[in-house]
Amino acid sequence: MKHSKWAQLTKLSDLVFDAVAQKFAKLQEEEARLKQQRSRLAEMNADALDAFKSVHPSHQLDGDFHWQTWVGNNASRLGQAQARARALSEMHKPALRKAFGRKSVLRDLANK
Repeated sequence: MKHSKWAQLTKLSDLVFDAVAQKFAKLQEEEARLKQQRSRLAEMNADALDAFKSVHPSHQLDGDFHWQTWVGNNASRLGQAQARARALSEMHKPALRKAFGRKSVLRDLANK
């Protein structure tokens, strides 16, 4: 009877750990996606700055200024989103550790 209850608790702790780990993984994926977008924006900006080195038709319409404004706004937005994702990841780490600890302890108790 006791073994059955430990097994049930172990299964429950496994489910809780899997749910918390899945949330954490999604946050890490989001942060990686945002990091990739920031890198792509930096590449686009470098390419555009190379094009603006010589006389460019967009200079007549202040295109380089508007481009830099757009890049700055998007870089700021992506940086804030990445910081938010990183902060949420850090906030979820204690729950992940706790769920893992419960899972480990209950697995050990169930095996005794």
